[in-house]
Amino acid sequence: MPLFSRIQFYILKECLTGLALVLGILLLAILMIDVVEQLRTVGGDVSLSILGAVRLSLMKLPQIVEQTLPFALLVASMMAFTRLNRRSELSIIRASGISAWRFLTPVMVLGLFMGLFTMMVLNPFAARLTESFEMTRDRLLNEGRPTLSVSDTGIWLRQGDETNQIVIHAKRVEEGGVNLQDVKMIQEERLYANGRPTNDFAFARRIDADRAILRDGFWQLEGVVENIPNQPTERKANLAIPTTLDASTLLDKFASPNTIGFWDLPHFVRQTQAAGLDASRYKMQLSALLALPALFVAMALIGAVVCLRLQRMGGNSQLLAIGSLAAVGLYFFTQFSSSLGATGAAPPIVAAWSPPLFVLFCTLTYIAYKEDG
Repeated sequence: MPLFSRIQFYILKECLTGLALVLGILLLAILMIDVVEQLRTVGGDVSLSILGAVRLSLMKLPQIVEQTLPFALLVASMMAFTRLNRRSELSIIRASGISAWRFLTPVMVLGLFMGLFTMMVLNPFAARLTESFEMTRDRLLNEGRPTLSVSDTGIWLRQGDETNQIVIHAKRVEEGGVNLQDVKMIQEERLYANGRPTNDFAFARRIDADRAILRDGFWQLEGVVENIPNQPTERKANLAIPTTLDASTLLDKFASPNTIGFWDLPHFVRQTQAAGLDASRYKMQLSALLALPALFVAMALIGAVVCLRLQRMGGNSQLLAIGSLAAVGLYFFTQFSSSLGATGAAPPIVAAWSPPLFVLFCTLTYIAYKEDG
């Protein structure tokens, strides 16, 4: 018997049809709601047209697809096997001697393929657009606010207000990001024309310091060398630079894991660790992406298994409710476990793989008990 028979291709077609229908409805509804949300939040502070709101929402769309795809696969699996059951096709398939393992294979293969596709293709694409969305939204709402990024050369931080901007570079950080080592600061001041501020800035001074410690409302610099245009170089033991940053803000401004694609995550984890920052949430993101195929297969099997009971035997509504609750439970269990992994309370691999594997093995055990006794 070939791996995929005509019946299996038929079941796969039913699942794909249901998946396309569910995704279409979900994405259209979410897109409409998100456009209104962008007009309410961003448009409430700055001038934002409907086309601008649609553009922002479209940037978020791939990430929304990534997040809703497991549930869309669950609903599509339920729809496909419910249709087969109501048309008595499932009874005919069983009567022909085909076991549940055979006609559930298309669902498992589809879940595996969708998990790999999401991990390798959709996630990197969604990460790039999410980064563009956050940059565009921050540019509209938070012009002049602090930003932070990591590169191969160290940590880059930007802070400022309406009158000046300061770019800060540090080769290494300690104490969770509040202690910067080997620091360089470039300060620029806003230019004025006829007493009115312009969008242009001019170089004001450069500061080199051995260390910068974030205090309450200022940077405490040690071992300072200050260079101001047309003035001699000045060396100081200490210097205070005002800032609106605090420790929590500094860490929150660090790159979001959602803006880093699957293929870039391993390198970014190494960069983050080399810079002296905690990379737990990036390790968790990488492990969660690697566990996506298992999660998708588990979701697809939950949707299929709860619809295997023959229509004439009744009780299908209760099984559908149980399947829906199991999927919601898996989602919250996954989120809770991810939080533990992101904070370092649990190993990322354990936190990412435990929920989907537990549900997957439970589902496979249930199928084996029902089919093979």
